[in-house]
Amino acid sequence: MRLDQPQPIDTVFTLLDRWRHFPAYQLERRADVFFAAYLREVLEGETSVPLHQIIIPELPIKRDLIWPNHPTSKSVKLDYALFAADLSTAYFIELKTDVGSRRSSQDEYLERAKQLGFKKLVEGIRSIVLATTAHQKYHHLTSALAELGFLSLPPDLQDFLYPQPRPGLTERLRAIVVADINPTIDVRYLQPLSTEGDSCIDFETFATYVDCHDDPLSALFARHLRRWTTAAGSSPRL
Repeated sequence: MRLDQPQPIDTVFTLLDRWRHFPAYQLERRADVFFAAYLREVLEGETSVPLHQIIIPELPIKRDLIWPNHPTSKSVKLDYALFAADLSTAYFIELKTDVGSRRSSQDEYLERAKQLGFKKLVEGIRSIVLATTAHQKYHHLTSALAELGFLSLPPDLQDFLYPQPRPGLTERLRAIVVADINPTIDVRYLQPLSTEGDSCIDFETFATYVDCHDDPLSALFARHLRRWTTAAGSSPRL
């Protein structure tokens, strides 16, 4: 390999930086794992609260909890959920790589979820589990919630899920119990620039934590985080 050739990870970030300016490209859907690698450290630094090691991505919030006039087993998704080690607080983190992609309807349902309380959201997840056909994927979610202490699962549940779901599974799923734990929900936005009135972690703040790591990937990510503080599409194509 020629030493003057860019490394694959450099190419990845170059493409993310270039493609984020295209109309339909959603940078947050491609870069979310890079944010996740540092998110717990950043949130602990910003809150001074020790956090559980588990991060749940794309936490489903049952739609009819937010909009009760439209019964459904479908859900809206939260980018990241993190939890205080003592389970006193659930942190809902919404990633936006372009402030222009913030939607008032999304802000409203996150506020509604906060008012409902986390236990009610877990009850909604249990309802989805009983209705879905994606049993094995949802088992990974319920197992994470059980490890955190928000659910109790039947001890033989896995026997009815793997290698393939088999008769008796529905009965086991109905035996899932929601724990009587209801942490406070703290909603925060992870976005390029802070906006007044919101609890935000801006990209410059995030980059200062990433800078504390001396590996090449962290240096590369921090550099691009600072580039991403400028609005997508605001610079001419080079």
